[in-house]
Amino acid sequence: MRIEHGDAIVLEGIVRGVFSCQRGEMGGYIDADHFESEPFDAALIALSPLWKKADFHEIEDFLWKWEHALRKEDEDNLTAKEYINELDSLVNNLLNR
Repeated sequence: MRIEHGDAIVLEGIVRGVFSCQRGEMGGYIDADHFESEPFDAALIALSPLWKKADFHEIEDFLWKWEHALRKEDEDNLTAKEYINELDSLVNNLLNR
């Protein structure tokens, strides 16, 4: 699945919101340029500090689904927008618990 730079900017915003940090922090990994080529890293970085707030399967199911979709290992016709919306929703739900 192709991630456009505009989508990567949105991913950066989601991750920055979790950590309340600036662009390029955490060793340069919170950066749209990085997420454009490695969009799954945004989910891993954003969800890792929220893991204990989630149901056992909540994060695992999300990661399983999107890891395969982003690596083109399944053909469910999922889009980058769906990935971003699901990640944003999951992050917001977990932050508000």
